This record gives sequence, C-alpha cells and structure tokens, in this order.
Amino acid sequence: KSLGLALSLMVSLAGGASAQGPDQLWRWTGFYIGAGIGGGAALQTQTLNDIVFGSINETTGAGGVLASVTAGYDFRVNNTIVAGAFIDADISNMSNPDFGAMSLPFEHRYSLSVGGRLGFLATPATLWYVAAGYTRASFAFAILGHYDFRGVFVGTGVETQLAGNWSLRGEYRYTQFASEQLLDLCGCGSFDAEGSMHTGRVVLVYALGAAP
Repeated sequence: KSLGLALSLMVSLAGGASAQGPDQLWRWTGFYIGAGIGGGAALQTQTLNDIVFGSINETTGAGGVLASVTAGYDFRVNNTIVAGAFIDADISNMSNPDFGAMSLPFEHRYSLSVGGRLGFLATPATLWYVAAGYTRASFAFAILGHYDFRGVFVGTGVETQLAGNWSLRGEYRYTQFASEQLLDLCGCGSFDAEGSMHTGRVVLVYALGAAP
C-alpha cells in the first residue's frame, strides 16, 4: 500500500514538473546517490537429495521491510531515451523462523546488486524505465549458518524530479537465485536450497553536481 501511495504521489508530481521550463529540469546525465525503504518477500525451496528416497523438497516464504542505498550514473542519449548503470545494497528483516517438515528457518541478511537501466522520458521530468543485472545475497539458515546466493534480477520503475537536484524513484524488482548446496551428506546425497525474491522500494535520489 505504501509503495502504491508513493507511486501515485510521483505521478502527481510528474504532472506538475512537466509544466516547468526545460532550463529548470535536471538533464538526466551525471552521477547520483540515493537511499530509500521498501518491502519484499523471499521464497526458498529446500531439497533433500539422497540415494534411497530421491528428492524431497518443501517451499517456504518470508516477508519484511528493507532499507536500500544506491549510486549510479545516467546518460541522456537523446530527448526521450536515458541509459544508466548502478550499484546498490539492501538490508532487510525478511525471515521465516519456523521449522518445516523438510525445511530450515532462514533469514535474508543483505543483498549487493550491480545492473543497468534503460528508460523513456514520458515528460522532461519523468522517466519510466526497465532494469536488469546481477545480485549476490547472504542468507542465514538455522543450524547451518550463512550462505551466499548468486542470481539475476529484472525490474521496472518510474522516477520523477522534485526540485533542484532531488528526484523520487519507485521500483519493483524480481530476483532469481541459483541453487546452492547447504550440506553434503557424506557422499550419500545433499541438502540444497534455491530461492527468489520480490521487492519494491521508494528511493530519494540526489544528483551530484550543480542543478540547472
């Protein structure tokens, strides 16, 4: 609900910003930094593989809030197209504290991502974009400890200018992680996990350099 309200606010702000003169608008080229908050859900499919019973798995989920920081560079290709690259980091309290029939409690600790985005300027002050890239995330599992998961993400979002060097960004992102072995059962099998995440965030962005 919070993300929906924020996106509605940005659409309203975009209507007001589009009425400004072009000299008052950020040129969408240069470095930026930002910070924001959001929420998400992490899904885990944990699988017991052994030579006697085959594969037995269970899927569990966890939800929570997250905090995010980002930095990047955008380049305005022409009047309507903007391309950019970015890095960001998320920390969250997404966790599932319950033992399942075939699964362990888990907790998402943090994620580090690097990616790119390509956007279309619906107005001189409002950018709609798609993003994709690579993510490395740390998950903690009961009894077993911490493990790093590697995956790719795709996302979409909108960013609109507020005043001076400030803009507001709303983004949805889906991340798919590769399967990781959590435990080797002495050559008789393994205990593995494969996961994904859905996240949404609202980020306040500051463009470095003098405002036009």
